[in-house]
Amino acid sequence: MDSNPSPPTARSRTGSRSPIVLIAAASALAVMGDCALYTLLPNHYANIGLVPFQVGILLSANRWVRLISNHLAERAFRRIAPAPLLAGAFLLTSLITAAYGYFRAFALLLAARILWGVCLSFIRQAGMMTVVRTSAGSHLGRRMGLHRGLTLSGFLVGTLLGGLCYDTFGFASTFFTFSMLSLLGLPLGLLSQRHGARIEPVVPAGGSRKTDPRILVCGFALGLVGFGMIMSTLGLIIKQRAGISVDFFGIAVGAATLTGTVLAIQWTLDIIGSPLLGAVGDRIGRRRCIPLVYAGGAGLLGCAGFSSGTAWMLVCVVLFFCCAAQLSVMVSACAGELGPKGVASYLTAHDFGSAVGPLIGWGLAQIVLSADTVFLTGALSYLVGALASNRLLRSDKRPGLKSGGGPSHALT
Repeated sequence: MDSNPSPPTARSRTGSRSPIVLIAAASALAVMGDCALYTLLPNHYANIGLVPFQVGILLSANRWVRLISNHLAERAFRRIAPAPLLAGAFLLTSLITAAYGYFRAFALLLAARILWGVCLSFIRQAGMMTVVRTSAGSHLGRRMGLHRGLTLSGFLVGTLLGGLCYDTFGFASTFFTFSMLSLLGLPLGLLSQRHGARIEPVVPAGGSRKTDPRILVCGFALGLVGFGMIMSTLGLIIKQRAGISVDFFGIAVGAATLTGTVLAIQWTLDIIGSPLLGAVGDRIGRRRCIPLVYAGGAGLLGCAGFSSGTAWMLVCVVLFFCCAAQLSVMVSACAGELGPKGVASYLTAHDFGSAVGPLIGWGLAQIVLSADTVFLTGALSYLVGALASNRLLRSDKRPGLKSGGGPSHALT
């Protein structure tokens, strides 16, 4: 038997979707407790002796540490087989989730949040590279969308079930329950890597390849606008425009209820629509699709900023979330074909954008005294993303890039 088997061909990589489903299901179970923390801690912090600024630190610490731990995960997976690393990550997420309900000291909770961010870096890196390993280029967008949709179901379930369990069983019992559920992700994660060797980088035929900084611009724009500025300030924008009650096509709806409904629609669109949006991008071609969707998202944000009615503003926001979902799938697929370093760099840029986005959004609201400027700033950011993605994809329109063993156009 040949001790140095050749890399898998594109045909062999178009295999079963079960590894993708397994790693995505494990990821969904792991993130449920973390999502519940965003819902419950703002309501419960005083009961465990915290003050508001400590809540802000705890809810952002896991994002800042990932700016470092994303690259740590990429290097670790190149040297060690995925299975033991994932086993440790999933086991730690279960213990950390239980710690949320047990610890009351700020320092211990902060340590748990930092460790959680490190674990998530390993889980996301393994998840995206599992999709790349098991998908040919012509199906990569669809399968990246499948992975994204299944993973995001954990965000939705964690948010909704967390509130229900908190009102029924209390704070500590809620997190102990999520800890047990997240532990189920450990065997699923291991099953997804049954045939996984070390994750090797994808390189051009002629040698090594550095990550193009323009993929970082694309990731930063995605995190900055959607997960950063828009999601964090939407409630404030609705309240500034219409007060505590909104006349939505003749129906009076509370501003808080409307904000929650729009954000729930966003999660639903992401979960259900990601596989379909990925397939559409595969069919059209990512080289054509990504710059156009960035430009379309910028146009929708511009319309939201200049619209006079709250209802039409929210329609534009919902359509923008569709664009953001499509871009998340397509840009993730492009980063995946750049190899593990490309994935780690993209995720780090996205995390950085989502971390600073709320600071910029709320800063604009305070300085300009109008949250509508968030839409216009987001539109400008998406136009930059359109320009960067167009140049990036043009620069990669060259033969010889190996994606699993055969030449291909990595980002087309």
